Amino acid sequence: MVRRATPGLADRSMTERRAHAKGGPANDLFSNARRPRQFGEARGGGGRAPARSDYRRRMARNAAIISLLALVTAGPLAHGSPSKKGARHRLAASKESVQWGWLDVKEPPRLTIESGDTVSVETWYHALDQIKPRSSDGPLGGPSMEEIVDLRKENDGGGPHSVTGPIYVNGAEPGDTLEIRILKIVPKEFAQNFNLPGKQFPTGVFPQDFPNGFVRYYKLDVARMTTVFKPGIVLDLKPFPGLIAAGVDPAEPKEKTGPPIKDGKGRTSTLRPWKNGSNMDLNELQAGATLFLPVFNRGGLIWIGDAHCRQGNGEVNLEALECAFKEIAIQVIVRKDLKTEWPRAENKSHWIFTGFDEDLDEAAKIAVKNAIDWLAGQTIVPMDRYEAYALASMAADCRITEMVDIRKGVHCMVPKSIFTRRGKR
Repeated sequence: MVRRATPGLADRSMTERRAHAKGGPANDLFSNARRPRQFGEARGGGGRAPARSDYRRRMARNAAIISLLALVTAGPLAHGSPSKKGARHRLAASKESVQWGWLDVKEPPRLTIESGDTVSVETWYHALDQIKPRSSDGPLGGPSMEEIVDLRKENDGGGPHSVTGPIYVNGAEPGDTLEIRILKIVPKEFAQNFNLPGKQFPTGVFPQDFPNGFVRYYKLDVARMTTVFKPGIVLDLKPFPGLIAAGVDPAEPKEKTGPPIKDGKGRTSTLRPWKNGSNMDLNELQAGATLFLPVFNRGGLIWIGDAHCRQGNGEVNLEALECAFKEIAIQVIVRKDLKTEWPRAENKSHWIFTGFDEDLDEAAKIAVKNAIDWLAGQTIVPMDRYEAYALASMAADCRITEMVDIRKGVHCMVPKSIFTRRGKR
């Protein structure tokens, strides 16, 4: 493994040494204090210029460090830095903190935090914790398909999702960006997967070929992070939140198909993904990933739910390995310096750009355009839009996020490993 080279404290400027002594951020090598920082860029800082006699030695050393930093990861350098060590909170799932299938910006906050704080959130199983194994049904028995259909009809137009929140972030204003670092995910012990009867519901990719409903419950081995699909097939668990949302976009367009987006109370259904995130089903949002969401409402307003313990790209039968989280720990940072239009993410290996539309081709175009825009705007290796278009064609891996949430999703992944040095204009 290539390790990050770090100059010794004695070699640093006075500004850097003072920052180090205080535990604050020192200068990084991708900074530019004269313009706003972009997604994928590090926070800049000031520092005393090196003495002329040391100039060449320091420039050579810094060039080597830049190359190593770019090779190892651009991830940590992409994040904002909270002004102080944040507080820790816990938001348990309860009848008071969980809503079923709807997002309502008029809901009073269940928790208020500061930028930089960490929150451990508990989530419930679908339909307010009703779709899970029950002791009365014997080993791995749970609600029947008939009961699941009844629950679906009971919350007509809303999603099946149990969402915990909202979390209000002090200082978040419309036009800002929420940087949400996913630190840790601990699943609960059961999961399920079902497809609704195709003869009653036009859900999944092939409702006409699967006229009857199907449901199966699974015991999760959380210690080994595996589950048995059936004898002879063992699945690794790769948990992530299928739904993580900021407060809804007031300019969200009306539905092109499917049930109404809003109900008579003005609430927004969790069925569809959009610019505020919501039901994205992006399986890259595992522990260690960071999500960037645009803010549309004061306080940001964060909900988390639709816990997935594993999902293939496409989520073709309607569901993933649907579970619940004992804990998903997130750190939330308000970014005043970063403007986003669509959800973006990154992990150790990739920058990730999303697009959502009822038409899969349009969703792909949105995701590709977001990737091109970022490549043309980043300063790690500057390039024009024609170069960005070409690089996206050669290196970006565009995948179907999901095909079953009315608005379909595509995400394009740009590998960090291709950035081997800092370019010059």
